[in-house]
Amino acid sequence: MDYKDFKIEEFLEKLESTDSMPGGGTVSALVGANAISSAIKVCNLSLGKEKYKENEALIKESIIKLEENKKKFLRFMDEDAINFKVMEEVYKMPRLSDEDKEKRKNALANACKVCCAVPIKIIDNAVESLQIVLNLKGKTNVSAKSDLVIAGVLLKTTIKCGWENVEINKNFIRDEKYLKYIDSVEKVVTNIINRDNG
Repeated sequence: MDYKDFKIEEFLEKLESTDSMPGGGTVSALVGANAISSAIKVCNLSLGKEKYKENEALIKESIIKLEENKKKFLRFMDEDAINFKVMEEVYKMPRLSDEDKEKRKNALANACKVCCAVPIKIIDNAVESLQIVLNLKGKTNVSAKSDLVIAGVLLKTTIKCGWENVEINKNFIRDEKYLKYIDSVEKVVTNIINRDNG
């Protein structure tokens, strides 16, 4: 789909349509990308300034890593839409006989695992990016402090949104080992969402 190539208004119109995609996962990834761009802006406004010279190495390293993570978020926007096609195939399956219903339940369980994959990647990427942003606190341009705070808020939002997309699918998953993995993801999310980062 290359959602990253859409104009803003075009994307919003597509989002508010009755089309299945883009959906919550795509939006979550886009929020994450916006957060990172906000953080990079603060870094760029800090480079070359005598006041932040001692932090220049950290700032440059942060920019490199944040750029990598932004590219991931942009990829995830499309990956989430591609993965949802598996779910759309489940919706087409018949539910006439008991055998049909059982086949559909198994297919649904598998599709839900597939649909959890990208949101979990989004969560992981946002968690890592949030740590980078928090490490920049107090070491970058104070005039752009609000932009760094906004980056942190948006990344926490990205994590929460990613989790919402996992949670809606987990109740249909039958793989106990995978469900335990999801539980571990939930613990990370809960810890971050409830943490006061100032």
